[in-house]
Amino acid sequence: MARRSEHSQEEIKQMILEAAEDIVQVYGFSALKVRKIAADIGYTVGSIYMVFTGMDDLIIHIKARTWQKLAKHIEGYEAAVERSDSIESFVLGYLDFVVANEGLWRMLFEHHLPVGAATAEDYLQSQVSVFLLAERQLKRLDSQCSDEQVHQAARVLVNSMQGVSMQLLMQQISEESITAAKLEMLLLVSCFMKGWQGY
Repeated sequence: MARRSEHSQEEIKQMILEAAEDIVQVYGFSALKVRKIAADIGYTVGSIYMVFTGMDDLIIHIKARTWQKLAKHIEGYEAAVERSDSIESFVLGYLDFVVANEGLWRMLFEHHLPVGAATAEDYLQSQVSVFLLAERQLKRLDSQCSDEQVHQAARVLVNSMQGVSMQLLMQQISEESITAAKLEMLLLVSCFMKGWQGY
């Protein structure tokens, strides 16, 4: 590892984030401790608190990066499949990310800020990026709906997808359980679209 003096503050920030993400991905959110991060990157705990105001600040940064990675993954998945403009590619791309990034995805919902704490605008924008992808797909399928209707429909769909994804992670992950979850996602979106377009 390079000497500490060789790292800029931005480089240290990236090292912290990457080490923290590795811990969450391998061991789960409950294993994320500042001392473990510091040991992994060869810095002191104090050095971490010079970059982040506290654990909540660090975690919010990780969660924002996870939402961004999720959105990019879905876009990449959509681009790789034959029907990139289908809502099915959106839901399957989402599930594909969940399976590959279980620890990080779980942390999106396991961590909560203290009551009354303000949520950073940057984080909210990252979270919205996934919903905007859903809105784009829904708008392609029904351009007659108002922006507000599309917005509400996208939130309902993504929240429902989260339920299917969590159900998958509550059982032993296997090819069979992943296949079953994919079928549930496709059934979910089929029923959703029939109900929404007939609304």
